[in-house]
Amino acid sequence: MKTKKSWIMTLVLVLLVSLLAACGKKDAGNASPSASAPSSSEPAGETAQETVKISFWHIYTDGPMKTLMDELLADFEKQHPNIKVEQLGINFFDYWTKLSTAMAAGSGPDLALNDTSTVAARAKSGAILSVDEYIQRDGINLDDYFPILVERMKYNGKMYGMPNDTDVRVLYYNKKLFREAGLDPEKPPVTWDELEQYAEKLTKWNSNNLLDVIGFSPAIGNLHLWTLAWTNGGDFWDDEGNPTFNRPENVEALQWEKKIQDKYGVKAMSAFNSQASALGFSPFIAGKAAMVVDVNNLYREIQQRAPDLEFGVAPIPYKKEPASWSAGFDLELVNNGDQKRADAAWELMKYLTGAEVQVKIHEASGSLVSNMKAAKDPKFMADPNWQMIVEQMEVSRFIEYIEAMPSWHGELDQIEQAVLNSGKDPKEFLDGAQKNAENALANYAKTQQ
Repeated sequence: MKTKKSWIMTLVLVLLVSLLAACGKKDAGNASPSASAPSSSEPAGETAQETVKISFWHIYTDGPMKTLMDELLADFEKQHPNIKVEQLGINFFDYWTKLSTAMAAGSGPDLALNDTSTVAARAKSGAILSVDEYIQRDGINLDDYFPILVERMKYNGKMYGMPNDTDVRVLYYNKKLFREAGLDPEKPPVTWDELEQYAEKLTKWNSNNLLDVIGFSPAIGNLHLWTLAWTNGGDFWDDEGNPTFNRPENVEALQWEKKIQDKYGVKAMSAFNSQASALGFSPFIAGKAAMVVDVNNLYREIQQRAPDLEFGVAPIPYKKEPASWSAGFDLELVNNGDQKRADAAWELMKYLTGAEVQVKIHEASGSLVSNMKAAKDPKFMADPNWQMIVEQMEVSRFIEYIEAMPSWHGELDQIEQAVLNSGKDPKEFLDGAQKNAENALANYAKTQQ
């Protein structure tokens, strides 16, 4: 009996399916196509019947970059009608805490602007997704991006996002002040010794025996001890990740910094720094510093605040080898457990890091974008100062990311300032830093057992 009932039910289902199929054929002209899995040639997340909504967090809350981002996202949605982007711009100083908190709670955005320096930590924890398969599928040429940025995006050989923009440190010098001091404005200092000699000639004192124009001070601008040590062949970590804070080359670099700073005296430097702080912008722009090591952002600030300033850009003077320092931002796919949203977020990542869009980002922000085709666009490279900035990426490097001591460079900054503002011996400070680093690594090793 049960067999007979089952047979009757099967017959009914077959008839029903046949009827539905016939109706489908009759109305084929008005029917919508069924959704299907994206092919290798179809952008992920863009099926015919489904709209994918993704969230994108960034730091652009106002100004030209906010305006540009609104325009870019509108254009992206026009090109990808089945992807809708909800953007959230957060104040720079609040952004990092809110982003890390949200990601830890599992409520982070699908696409996030993040700090390139700490990619490895997020990749190791599983907080972000590898983009290798997307890169291979879509034929993204990583040679189009600055090599040091590509390497920084890797963890265990895999790419965890795409670099967005970066920065680099260079020497800015005032050509007018060079001429007044009898120096050739087309021949900036190349070595430490030349920098020291030029600084003495460029320094001006007023009638109160206070600094009117400072030739060069390591405390002004963005010259950090690790950068200067690199130009002396030094380093603060060896290839095995062991600290080398007090190696002779590092000590010599800090001693040289202190020698330069001590020539001005504590009183004169204190008064000068007070005046510089009151300006609200770099004393170099005001013509009060003849030379300064600073990031490429100063280039745009000069254009905006002092377009008539006659200045040049040169590599950071070195003793043994050229070097500079870079940091930057990248775009990352947050691991939210939703493949369709991740696929759609990749499309936005790919769009924002393409050469055409990166040119627009540079024009709006003045930043050194990661895509070399954009950074080296002929209309930008026509300016020899910008050309020099871009060229310094060839000798630049990132600060080492040390899992056991991720804030080591901040501690080094404190040591540097303490030495420059005191009469204490640089080696003593670096010996202490070496012991602290060794203890930090030993304590961390215990937590991993």
